[in-house]
Amino acid sequence: MNLWERQTVSLRLEPETTIPLHKESRTTISLLWLLAVWLVTQFVGIFSPPLLDDMDALHVEAAREMVTRHHYVTLYVDGIRYLDKPPLPYWLGAFSIHIFGVHDWAVRLPLALSVLALVFYVYYFARRLYGERAGFYAGCVLATCLGPYVFTRFFIPDVMVALWLTIAADLSLRMIQSIEDKGRAEAWQAVAFGCVITLGLLTKGLIGIVFPVAILFLYLLCVRKLPYLLRMRPLLCLGVILLTALPWHILAAVRNPPSGQAKGWFWFYFINEQVNRYLNKRIPRDYDKVPLFRFWAQLVVWLLPWGVFLIGTVRNLWRDRSRYAVSTRTFLVIWAVFIPLFFSFSTSQAYYTLPAVPALALLIGIFLAREERQVDNSVFWGCLSSSILFAVGLSIALPCAYFALIAPAPPPGKDLYQAIVEHPQYYARALGHLHDLTTSAMGFFRGPLIGMAIGAFFGTGLALWLRVRRRFYAANLILTLAMCLVLASVHSAYKTFYPILGSEPLAAAINQHFRPGDKIVIDGQYSVASSVGFYTGQPLYMLNGRVNNLWYGSLFADAPHRFEDDASFAKLWSGPGRIFFVTDSEEDAAKLLQSKGGYVIARYAGKSVLSNRPG
Repeated sequence: MNLWERQTVSLRLEPETTIPLHKESRTTISLLWLLAVWLVTQFVGIFSPPLLDDMDALHVEAAREMVTRHHYVTLYVDGIRYLDKPPLPYWLGAFSIHIFGVHDWAVRLPLALSVLALVFYVYYFARRLYGERAGFYAGCVLATCLGPYVFTRFFIPDVMVALWLTIAADLSLRMIQSIEDKGRAEAWQAVAFGCVITLGLLTKGLIGIVFPVAILFLYLLCVRKLPYLLRMRPLLCLGVILLTALPWHILAAVRNPPSGQAKGWFWFYFINEQVNRYLNKRIPRDYDKVPLFRFWAQLVVWLLPWGVFLIGTVRNLWRDRSRYAVSTRTFLVIWAVFIPLFFSFSTSQAYYTLPAVPALALLIGIFLAREERQVDNSVFWGCLSSSILFAVGLSIALPCAYFALIAPAPPPGKDLYQAIVEHPQYYARALGHLHDLTTSAMGFFRGPLIGMAIGAFFGTGLALWLRVRRRFYAANLILTLAMCLVLASVHSAYKTFYPILGSEPLAAAINQHFRPGDKIVIDGQYSVASSVGFYTGQPLYMLNGRVNNLWYGSLFADAPHRFEDDASFAKLWSGPGRIFFVTDSEEDAAKLLQSKGGYVIARYAGKSVLSNRPG
């Protein structure tokens, strides 16, 4: 009997748990397969393209400055306090830099390893409760669905939040099981639960404690077992949280007291960054909100192609709603629904739903395992879902093939920037630059479009054909392989689109000419060319850029001078020192050259490096 079967009769068992685990002893093969998929989809991608401007390079720079400044309590970017975020992702990035050196891939590596850990943990989670096949399918879903891939292309910690929440969910069910078996949760479970909450707090702030505690509370409320909370050793758990989480918070408050015009760390980090952000009152307002319908719809998109099997999953859950009212699947449903519901009343970005994806992957994995065993009418719903998926694949493959055939080849000497139409009103949202693509721009993406068409058409088509022939395992393997091709095509397109998103070539041009005493000035806020800071390793000065990310840190009395206005910049430009001016505005570049003179050091995708001295 597996672990969940040892519950007492007060919690009902599900049919899946009656399968002897020894009959599905494919653990090694499954783990090797999942590792291979991770290598193709995640590990290969950490080496290219270079860092993006905006949040990606800014966060990576924070990890680099941890190492160069030897300061591991307060985050700094460009020498200025960056109090927005908790430290754990940056500690991991800094640790990786200590081992491998200052490389962009070194900071990306902990994020990729978090995905691997999440995939493996989901596999073991589902395997323990529902059998090896459910674990394998859940791992395949998580390793190849669109959301976790897209939102690990730049340095944001939400996949780590998903990992800590998955571990917390597993520990929650283990504690409930121990209470059913022994009358009380085991001490190690309470200690581990407290440690995981601390990891969440140090990764993403207050949601690190809100999510796991709220999901556990709602589940116990639904199954009418709220008194179990008192048997989960809450004081021990609270003591662990205080012991492990308080030191950094206290040090951060002590080392960043009110100073100058700044109210200190506590106000900005807790009140402004978390409470006010949730209430959509954060200052400065450097973000946009995804419309509510799109926010929920994107959760299904992030599960592509596997999200279509939620049709059968939801149907089975609804049919068995009374029979399985106290099952683990109820816990997973609460987990999956609570997170997007929580953010529906707040500011919302597309990637905020990422911590709900493991729960949905587990539910889909359970359904696919039921389908393979031909339980109830899961075969019918699996075939129906696969038919819909084929229609979706066809609707993706045909436009991709069409644009690959009709898009004109890029003229010699023309770059992607010249073929797009900018839509800056969307740039405050994740993936906002996708609105810039035009028909003529598609010629730059012919290879990725062909790969996408092949993966979408043949992958979904073969999966449907095999599923009709009741070769379910082969169908799911084909779908996994097809998604590897699709994600490889996405990565290739991502590299092609890089000139619009990053400035590493500009940094390379500056490095060729930079001498001690030279200064680099950005036209606007730091995020306009944040990758220049990482790849040059030099301070960046900003012309009229005292806004958004570095605004609050610049209010501290000891903040270094990094911000220039028109008058001070004019003095720098006409002074004896050499200035490199980085701008993404062709109009501003032309005005500067015309009014004050200068030299063009480099041009790249609509961005320029100008200097007051020749190269």
